[in-house]
Amino acid sequence: MIELPADLLVTMVSHARREAPREVCGWLAGSDGGIIRVLPVPNAAEDPLTRFLMEPVAQVRAMRRVAKMGLDLIGTYHSHPRTPATPSARDRQLAAYSEMAHLILSLSNPEPEIGCYRITPQGSHVLDLVVERSARYWTGRAVPEYTLL
Repeated sequence: MIELPADLLVTMVSHARREAPREVCGWLAGSDGGIIRVLPVPNAAEDPLTRFLMEPVAQVRAMRRVAKMGLDLIGTYHSHPRTPATPSARDRQLAAYSEMAHLILSLSNPEPEIGCYRITPQGSHVLDLVVERSARYWTGRAVPEYTLL
């Protein structure tokens, strides 16, 4: 199970909407399956309208920040501006971190859809994603309804 504070979900969806129709990407950091930081990384793909590739220097910088904060890399996130929140064939082919969660945000419908997966060479497996509004994380901002896949 992956726990995600609602305000960080708002941050990721805002990032995806701001950059659409380009795909966005980044790291998810935390501990014990709980995400407490989102680290956007620029998309350096040749065709960012249909693909994502974390810009290598920014990716390493973000990884070092996570280590300095004493956190773990929990997973990655990226957007699908026009397709469902399920791993594409390319996502499955390029998933380099099979032990991590892969969160996919789809903007193909009026309300964003969110899917969370473990992607291994054998296929993709749905992970439970819990969006938290606890006092530990909640900022009090209104959170739109999201569809969790």
